[in-house]
Amino acid sequence: MAGMWPIDEKSSTCSKVFAYFRLIFGLTAVSSILVPEIMAIVSNWGDINILAGVGCVLTTVEQVWFKMIYLIARRERTYRLYNEIRALWDSSSIPKEKQPYVKIAYWARIITIVFYSSCMCNVFTFTIASAIDYFSFEYNISNTDNKRNLPFTVWYGTDISASPTFEIAFVCQVISSMICAAVISGLDASFMTTILHVSAQFKLISTWINNIGIEVNHDPDHTQKFKMELIKCIRHHQRMIHVVNNVNNLLTPIIFMQLLTSGMEICLSSYAILDNGTTNANLLKFISYFISMGVQLLLWCWPGEILVQESQNIGHAIYFNIPWYNLPPIYRKYLCFMIVRAQQCCMITALTFQTLSIHTLSMVFNKAASYFTLLRQIQQK
Repeated sequence: MAGMWPIDEKSSTCSKVFAYFRLIFGLTAVSSILVPEIMAIVSNWGDINILAGVGCVLTTVEQVWFKMIYLIARRERTYRLYNEIRALWDSSSIPKEKQPYVKIAYWARIITIVFYSSCMCNVFTFTIASAIDYFSFEYNISNTDNKRNLPFTVWYGTDISASPTFEIAFVCQVISSMICAAVISGLDASFMTTILHVSAQFKLISTWINNIGIEVNHDPDHTQKFKMELIKCIRHHQRMIHVVNNVNNLLTPIIFMQLLTSGMEICLSSYAILDNGTTNANLLKFISYFISMGVQLLLWCWPGEILVQESQNIGHAIYFNIPWYNLPPIYRKYLCFMIVRAQQCCMITALTFQTLSIHTLSMVFNKAASYFTLLRQIQQK
């Protein structure tokens, strides 16, 4: 939808122009929410309630804007990694061996649909909440204090509460927010799927090692076939280590920014939920937003945990499933090298100091709780 899908070199000129048009349109849509929300923060500086309501959305929009600009700047490396991941799908042609990563691909697809649905749910809840205010204003003429609200609190530098300016801004915000939701879910789900596919390749290596152990127990004297299978495992393991390094090289700045700002998102949305002045409609939309941010954070941490576990399981599979003690010394040495390398697990990191895992999820929530406590203390003062 945003034109960020890798463009095939064989594509026609019209297809390329249309892709670039979607990309420019997507950036414009994101910026149309980003800039007015920054102006709303500046114009209402010191109001913690507005800071919480606008800040949580603004942080998410800043994230997606940064991801789009970053991937555009590094599109060549992104395309190479994309083609590498696609090529890994054909690492095995045996259906039984492909089952592990076909199953992981299935779950990646399900989680992608869930996350996209949660992002679109945010668009609907914010739109419905503002629509309720709009119709309440239209049919409650006696209440002079009532005010129509846009789906997202922004400041355009002028009063747009009068018709038809308000209706035009309302529709534009809905369209822009739908594009933002598509870009957020598309990019984050693509990163999640990439990490899961890499994890599945480590699981495939473990499957090959298990098959080698069965063959050695069945026919100990057939060392030539064992040698070929072992070399295939070693080469694929080296290839996957190289792929993990490429993933880290591409995603490290994005992950760092994501972990750095996720705590702020959760903190501000929690404050907006617990704000005493929040109406029922606003309460619903901020609860929906809080849940969506939790799903987004899980979308990053869960694949990282699987990658660590699957890369470590290779050493366990070699030690427990292959009768290495009955093999010639040269093969025992090869297996020993694989075990030692597997002990140094492959992982996705944020600028080399924070590993993506379930522990990272709890760390971000603890950080958000600290921010929330500080914000409440500022409000009381």
